[in-house]
Amino acid sequence: MRSLIKVPACATALVAVLSGCGLTGGDDGDNSDGGDGEQNGNVESGAPAEAEEVIGEADVTDEGTEATIEINGFTERGDLLQMTYTITPTSGDSSSPTIRRLFSADAGENMYLVDTANLRRHTVVEDDSGNSLEPNPWDTGLTYDEPTTLTAFFASAEDMEKVDVYLYDLPPILDVPVTTSTGEDDE
Repeated sequence: MRSLIKVPACATALVAVLSGCGLTGGDDGDNSDGGDGEQNGNVESGAPAEAEEVIGEADVTDEGTEATIEINGFTERGDLLQMTYTITPTSGDSSSPTIRRLFSADAGENMYLVDTANLRRHTVVEDDSGNSLEPNPWDTGLTYDEPTTLTAFFASAEDMEKVDVYLYDLPPILDVPVTTSTGEDDE
């Protein structure tokens, strides 16, 4: 019984450490935005893009919001595939933009990858509590005209060469090459 608990707990801790953020809240513990306190996958609002490489890109317009979404890369992290992407909203109706306010995203499945060559759909991995390891749309703040780098985790698949990336009910970003790098902490 002990090993059944130890493996998921270790995987969750590994994801938290490798993604550079906590799965249970922000740095200061403040939750003044009225959210439910679950901030999986968050990054600080307006964080500069870590990777300048862009392997997939889309300019989107959705309900008065205009934004550029860039797929920056994939990193193998053991059995997980980490996708790094950047959102840069350029206009919108919200004075304090979040993913939820700009793209009408809801908690739960907001993104997935489609491997069209192998006819497989890859959804975001969940932690032990059933929370998706993707940015929480209610809590992840964005800044107009500033790139925000985000990450999401999927189950790794060795035979993926290209995927279509579906984000927030927006049109897909097609034929994104899955050229993975290996995480520094992998053995």
